[in-house]
Amino acid sequence: MAESMKDFEQELEASFKKIEEGDIITGTVVSVDETGVVLDLKYYAEGFIPAEEFSREPGFNIKEAVQPGEEIQATVLRKDDGQGNILLSRAEAADVLAWDKLKELQESGEALEVIVKGIVNGGAIAYVEGVRGFIPASKLALNYVEDTEKETGTFCKGTSQGEGRGGAQKQDFQY
Repeated sequence: MAESMKDFEQELEASFKKIEEGDIITGTVVSVDETGVVLDLKYYAEGFIPAEEFSREPGFNIKEAVQPGEEIQATVLRKDDGQGNILLSRAEAADVLAWDKLKELQESGEALEVIVKGIVNGGAIAYVEGVRGFIPASKLALNYVEDTEKETGTFCKGTSQGEGRGGAQKQDFQY
């Protein structure tokens, strides 16, 4: 009985929390469709993340990537979207949280695995923790790469070199 009263007390306290624009909050996915994601925030209103605010990664498919029951962190854009929901952005929260994660990865030297998503002048683009990263063409392989377009969709493994610095052989990424 004491545990259930404690659970009730925690839920009651959570319902009194105040949500402000700019806060990063966590919610549980209730539903997903092509327009966006509905989150249970354990608050008087549900949260809604429009599909365009979920990810900045090209070709991202929200219905394949997000499942009901998942925990998601998002930034509060507006306390009322005009339909009684709290308007959220996972992409904005990911930007803030990703830099912290990338700094940790850089300090630890931990290897990352990414997929080359596109080719630009001088190299390739990959996404790490939702942040667009650059791999210089000279670092795509041990040997000279004649046709960099063939690298699109391939996996790369390497370490984070932080803001504005790249490293070696399809392994080090610039942000």
